[in-house]
Amino acid sequence: MQQDQMFNAFAEQARSFYQPMRKLNTLMLDHMGKIADYQLDAAKRYTETGLERARAATEIKGMEEFSEFSNRQLEVATELSQQMMDDSLKLAEMGNEMRAQLEQAYSDAGKEATDKASAATEKAASAAEDKASSAASNKPAAATSRAKQN
Repeated sequence: MQQDQMFNAFAEQARSFYQPMRKLNTLMLDHMGKIADYQLDAAKRYTETGLERARAATEIKGMEEFSEFSNRQLEVATELSQQMMDDSLKLAEMGNEMRAQLEQAYSDAGKEATDKASAATEKAASAAEDKASSAASNKPAAATSRAKQN
Protein backbone atom coordinates (compact mmCIF):
# COMPACT_ATOMS: atom_id res chain seq x y z
CA MET A 1 0.00 0.00 0.00
CA GLN A 2 2.77 2.42 1.00
CA GLN A 3 4.73 1.51 -2.15
CA ASP A 4 1.68 2.14 -4.35
CA GLN A 5 1.25 5.58 -2.82
CA MET A 6 4.92 6.37 -3.34
CA PHE A 7 4.80 5.14 -6.94
CA ASN A 8 1.64 7.16 -7.65
CA ALA A 9 3.20 10.24 -6.07
CA PHE A 10 6.32 9.78 -8.19
CA ALA A 11 4.25 9.32 -11.36
CA GLU A 12 2.25 12.47 -10.59
CA GLN A 13 5.44 14.44 -9.97
CA ALA A 14 6.86 13.24 -13.30
CA ARG A 15 3.66 14.27 -15.11
CA SER A 16 3.76 17.66 -13.40
CA PHE A 17 7.43 18.09 -14.28
CA TYR A 18 7.02 17.25 -17.97
CA GLN A 19 3.70 19.05 -18.57
CA PRO A 20 5.30 22.53 -18.97
CA MET A 21 7.94 21.08 -21.31
CA ARG A 22 5.23 19.49 -23.46
CA LYS A 23 3.45 22.84 -23.65
CA LEU A 24 6.66 24.64 -24.64
CA ASN A 25 7.48 22.02 -27.27
CA THR A 26 3.97 22.31 -28.71
CA LEU A 27 4.32 26.10 -28.88
CA MET A 28 7.70 25.81 -30.60
CA LEU A 29 6.49 23.25 -33.13
CA ASP A 30 3.37 25.28 -33.93
CA HIS A 31 5.48 28.39 -34.40
CA MET A 32 8.01 26.59 -36.59
CA GLY A 33 5.13 25.29 -38.73
CA LYS A 34 3.66 28.78 -39.15
CA ILE A 35 7.03 30.25 -40.11
CA ALA A 36 7.76 27.43 -42.54
CA ASP A 37 4.34 27.85 -44.18
CA TYR A 38 4.83 31.60 -44.48
CA GLN A 39 8.31 31.22 -45.93
CA LEU A 40 7.10 28.61 -48.44
CA ASP A 41 4.31 30.96 -49.53
CA ALA A 42 6.81 33.81 -49.89
CA ALA A 43 9.22 31.63 -51.87
CA LYS A 44 6.36 30.61 -54.16
CA ARG A 45 5.40 34.26 -54.74
CA TYR A 46 9.00 35.23 -55.51
CA THR A 47 9.47 32.24 -57.81
CA GLU A 48 6.28 32.98 -59.70
CA THR A 49 7.36 36.60 -60.17
CA GLY A 50 10.77 35.50 -61.43
CA LEU A 51 9.26 32.99 -63.86
CA GLU A 52 6.74 35.58 -65.11
CA ARG A 53 9.56 38.06 -65.74
CA ALA A 54 11.66 35.38 -67.50
CA ARG A 55 8.72 34.55 -69.77
CA ALA A 56 8.22 38.26 -70.48
CA ALA A 57 11.90 38.51 -71.42
CA THR A 58 11.56 35.68 -73.95
CA GLU A 59 8.74 37.56 -75.69
CA ILE A 60 10.82 40.66 -76.50
CA LYS A 61 10.99 41.12 -80.27
CA GLY A 62 12.02 44.72 -80.66
CA MET A 63 13.35 47.84 -79.01
CA GLU A 64 9.91 49.10 -78.01
CA GLU A 65 9.10 45.83 -76.23
CA PHE A 66 12.55 45.89 -74.62
CA SER A 67 11.89 49.41 -73.33
CA GLU A 68 8.51 48.31 -71.90
CA PHE A 69 10.13 45.26 -70.36
CA SER A 70 12.86 47.39 -68.75
CA ASN A 71 10.30 49.83 -67.33
CA ARG A 72 8.24 46.96 -65.97
CA GLN A 73 11.40 45.43 -64.45
CA LEU A 74 11.89 48.61 -62.39
CA GLU A 75 8.27 48.42 -61.22
CA VAL A 76 8.62 44.75 -60.33
CA ALA A 77 11.87 45.41 -58.44
CA THR A 78 10.10 48.12 -56.42
CA GLU A 79 7.13 45.79 -55.75
CA LEU A 80 9.46 42.96 -54.69
CA SER A 81 11.40 45.27 -52.43
CA GLN A 82 8.16 46.34 -50.72
CA GLN A 83 6.99 42.73 -50.50
CA MET A 84 10.27 41.69 -48.88
CA MET A 85 9.90 44.50 -46.32
CA ASP A 86 6.32 43.38 -45.59
CA ASP A 87 7.48 39.76 -45.25
CA SER A 88 10.26 40.80 -42.87
CA LEU A 89 7.79 42.75 -40.74
CA LYS A 90 5.37 39.81 -40.71
CA LEU A 91 8.13 37.40 -39.63
CA ALA A 92 9.20 39.83 -36.90
CA GLU A 93 5.58 40.05 -35.73
CA MET A 94 5.37 36.26 -35.65
CA GLY A 95 8.58 36.17 -33.61
CA ASN A 96 7.23 38.71 -31.12
CA GLU A 97 4.01 36.73 -30.80
CA MET A 98 6.01 33.58 -30.12
CA ARG A 99 8.14 35.37 -27.54
CA ALA A 100 5.01 36.56 -25.73
CA GLN A 101 3.55 33.04 -25.77
CA LEU A 102 6.80 31.56 -24.42
CA GLU A 103 7.01 34.19 -21.69
CA GLN A 104 3.43 33.38 -20.66
CA ALA A 105 4.14 29.64 -20.69
CA TYR A 106 7.29 30.11 -18.57
CA SER A 107 5.35 32.34 -16.18
CA ASP A 108 2.54 29.79 -15.90
CA ALA A 109 5.03 26.96 -15.34
CA GLY A 110 6.85 28.95 -12.66
CA LYS A 111 3.61 29.81 -10.87
CA GLU A 112 2.45 26.20 -11.05
CA ALA A 113 5.77 24.95 -9.69
CA THR A 114 5.65 27.49 -6.86
CA ASP A 115 2.07 26.52 -6.02
CA LYS A 116 2.94 22.82 -6.00
CA ALA A 117 6.02 23.41 -3.87
CA SER A 118 3.95 25.40 -1.38
CA ALA A 119 1.29 22.69 -1.28
CA ALA A 120 3.94 20.00 -0.75
CA THR A 121 5.55 22.05 2.03
CA GLU A 122 2.18 22.54 3.73
CA LYS A 123 1.39 18.84 3.37
CA ALA A 124 4.75 17.87 4.84
CA ALA A 125 4.32 20.32 7.73
CA SER A 126 0.82 18.98 8.40
CA ALA A 127 2.07 15.40 8.35
CA ALA A 128 4.86 16.32 10.77
CA GLU A 129 2.37 18.01 13.11
CA ASP A 130 0.05 14.98 12.95
CA LYS A 131 2.94 12.67 13.71
CA ALA A 132 4.09 14.84 16.61
CA SER A 133 0.60 15.10 18.10
CA SER A 134 0.09 11.35 17.63
CA ALA A 135 3.36 10.64 19.41
CA ALA A 136 2.47 13.04 22.22
CA SER A 137 -0.96 11.46 22.72
CA ASN A 138 0.57 7.95 22.87
CA LYS A 139 3.08 8.82 25.64
CA PRO A 140 0.54 9.48 28.41
CA ALA A 141 -1.36 6.34 27.49
CA ALA A 142 1.83 4.32 27.77
CA ALA A 143 2.65 5.92 31.11
CA THR A 144 -0.87 5.27 32.38
CA SER A 145 -0.77 1.63 31.31
CA ARG A 146 2.61 1.19 33.07
CA ALA A 147 1.26 2.77 36.21
CA LYS A 148 -1.69 0.34 36.21
CA GLN A 149 0.72 -2.58 35.79
CA ASN A 150 2.78 -1.55 38.89
